[in-house]
Amino acid sequence: MKISREAKRQAKVLFKLCQKNGSIDTIKLKEVINRLLEEKPRRYLEVLERLRQLVTHEVAKNTYVVQSPIELPDQGKTVFEKLEKIFGPALEKKYQICPELIGGIRIQVGSDVWDGSIAYKLKNLEASLNK
Repeated sequence: MKISREAKRQAKVLFKLCQKNGSIDTIKLKEVINRLLEEKPRRYLEVLERLRQLVTHEVAKNTYVVQSPIELPDQGKTVFEKLEKIFGPALEKKYQICPELIGGIRIQVGSDVWDGSIAYKLKNLEASLNK
């Protein structure tokens, strides 16, 4: 669905209204969505779609993922604490065990990835040898 400029502007304004101290206020977001569904202003479906996109992007940006090949003693709590000191509070935290990493750790904050795993280093080594 193509979203008009007007709908994008309206969604952006509504999204800013739903933010409180830099994070999403879910109660306010629900109120805004319900009001849009009740009143059904012009191009409200486009506004809702763009609002969904903005919320999805914000949640992804504030999601922290820690992956390790074996279970960490504290299940990554110290890593999450350090990430929150640097990037602020997370909307969602995910801890995953991925044996394919072989060793090391992979951290993802939004679209940024820090990969210190042995599997990543081996992959880079293989790519440099194939050149």
